[in-house]
Amino acid sequence: MNGSRSFVRGAMLLAGAAMFSKFLGSVYTIVLQNIIGDHGMGLFQMAYPIYATLLAVATAGFPVAISKLVAEELAHDNICAARHVLRVSAWLLSLGGVFAFLVLYLFAPEWAVLAGDPQSVTAIRAISPALLVVPLLSAVRGYFQGYQWMEPTAFSQVLEQFVRVATIIGLSIYFVNVGASERVSAAGAAFGAVTGALAGCLTIFFYWRRRHEQIPVDTQRGVIQRGAVTKKLIYYAFPISIGALVVPLLHNVDVITVVNLLKRVGEGQNLATTQFGLLSGRAFKLVTLPTTLAAGIGVAVMPAISDAFTRGYRDLLVNRVDMALRLTVLFALPATLGLLVVAKPMNVALFTDAKGTGAIQVLALSILFASLQTTTAAVLQGAGWIYRPIVYMLVSCVVKLVANFIFVPRFGIAGAALATVLSYFVAAALNLLAVRRLFGALDLGRWFYRPMLATTVMSGAVFALARQWDKFGGEALGRLPAVGAVMLILSVGVIVYIFAILVSGSLSEEELMSVPHIGPFLARVCRRFFAKH
Repeated sequence: MNGSRSFVRGAMLLAGAAMFSKFLGSVYTIVLQNIIGDHGMGLFQMAYPIYATLLAVATAGFPVAISKLVAEELAHDNICAARHVLRVSAWLLSLGGVFAFLVLYLFAPEWAVLAGDPQSVTAIRAISPALLVVPLLSAVRGYFQGYQWMEPTAFSQVLEQFVRVATIIGLSIYFVNVGASERVSAAGAAFGAVTGALAGCLTIFFYWRRRHEQIPVDTQRGVIQRGAVTKKLIYYAFPISIGALVVPLLHNVDVITVVNLLKRVGEGQNLATTQFGLLSGRAFKLVTLPTTLAAGIGVAVMPAISDAFTRGYRDLLVNRVDMALRLTVLFALPATLGLLVVAKPMNVALFTDAKGTGAIQVLALSILFASLQTTTAAVLQGAGWIYRPIVYMLVSCVVKLVANFIFVPRFGIAGAALATVLSYFVAAALNLLAVRRLFGALDLGRWFYRPMLATTVMSGAVFALARQWDKFGGEALGRLPAVGAVMLILSVGVIVYIFAILVSGSLSEEELMSVPHIGPFLARVCRRFFAKH
């Protein structure tokens, strides 16, 4: 498989796995909200941002840094040095995980008070053991990504999420049935991160034993010293970790400010926590699903760009940057406008009522900007501009904090959503300017205008169907009709968008062929119906 097709296949595989994992995540969110309510969801969601923050401190930059170093060694055909990178990084990440676990577990009461609800301490402590498992899992995933072999990462992510969701639903149902409090039920759900991480570890080591141990190693090649590996890992991982840290910091801004600002303008503790549950348990969950696709593309593009950059293949480098941006926009644009249009029926279908619809619609606008920020950050760091995306995200974090204090007292949780949109817009715009400076003028016609035309056609069809749902009664019809309406609207939207993309020529035949499973079929459709045009 040539470089372009290999990269597209890896990106699509990771994006598909991430999409399926987030779909499972959305399913558990819906079920969990119905089991423990919006207040319980608020307690549950207070545990995850601080967990994600400490996870970013301990591990986040290392998988990408490992994949970059492994790709560089493989570009020089030094498999032995590539494995040495894994050994050193596994030790470093394990030590970081132990430190992060101790910090989270011991200081959970202080964080719960800072978040605005001391009852969340149980959920925070329940999730903390995952920090002992995830670091090692991340190291092996980064190693495989350096080979541009994305299957282990993809399948381990899917199994990890499946076990996590099963634990969340199972324990929450159990605790509710035995009469436990919302605090305990939320903690049982948070423990799903631990069981999921264990399942992911078992899967990734299965791949190692079954396939990777068979790769021959030239022991005559020199092995880079442990100190040199550590310095390189820290050099690459530190800025990437800070960049990854900024994203959960944005969510922590909401955790720290939203409930406290709502209480300051007169809302009670329970109502403020419930409002935060609507924001984090509904709006952010729906938005996270499409932005995860960009994360999959970013994971695939980092080692691909590092490989081309190390070898000095300028044309291949520019081609992969162009492909990464186009794939991101192809996914993010329809997701942005689609969620904006169908937010209300989707909210009713998934969560029984339309509470928080305004926040969902506002936050939907962040999908495009957050996706572009993720992909362009991976592009810039893969090409050697390590610190620039971090500075831009720190700027966006300041924007988010200031905007929260301005908008939350005036507009409630919709104001927090608006602040998030502004912060990601700033980060994406600055990253795109840097990409243009590094690689030259961007082909806007190819990766923006054509997808925008296809998205406009899709949005027209989706809007017309959503209006019919409103005319026939909308929310008053109940949940089951809303589920049917959403399924119909999304099905029609996907079909119309795929057709519009094929007509617009947003993807070449070679790129279509590289899409896993359905690519050859799409390519045949294009040849049959559009060749003469």
